[in-house]
Amino acid sequence: MKRLKAAAAKAAARAADAKDKVRSAKAELKQARKLLKTEKKAAKQARKKVDAAAAVTPIRAVKPAAVTKTAAAPKRVAVAKPARVRKRAPAPKSARRASRRAPKPRAAKSPETMRTAAQVAKTVIERLHRPPPALPPTPLITADPAPPANDAPPRA
Repeated sequence: MKRLKAAAAKAAARAADAKDKVRSAKAELKQARKLLKTEKKAAKQARKKVDAAAAVTPIRAVKPAAVTKTAAAPKRVAVAKPARVRKRAPAPKSARRASRRAPKPRAAKSPETMRTAAQVAKTVIERLHRPPPALPPTPLITADPAPPANDAPPRA
């Protein structure tokens, strides 16, 4: 009886330990998801800035030094809970030069690139209802063609 009680106590302790491990793993996963979300948001903002800059300035060759600096960024291993960060008030925009041209709007994609399923179905049905295309008449080929008149007879 004592052994059964001891085994039950050990099993209860192991279950409690497992519960704690699951809770800590869930908390770690939640933190990782939160970090992923903030990284994705930062990447999206950076892409928007790049697109905006590309629309304003003409395309230039990328300097190789700028590429190597971004690749050597250290990775974070453990991140503590970030403190709340206040957003700064936007900086007042400086007066732009009047000689700057407005960026050209991008050409809109033609609406004919994608057809709806209804349009595709309609063309298929029309094609099926049409008579088959008229083919040229096939030439008659006999098994033993007659030799031409000016040909010499075969010699044996």
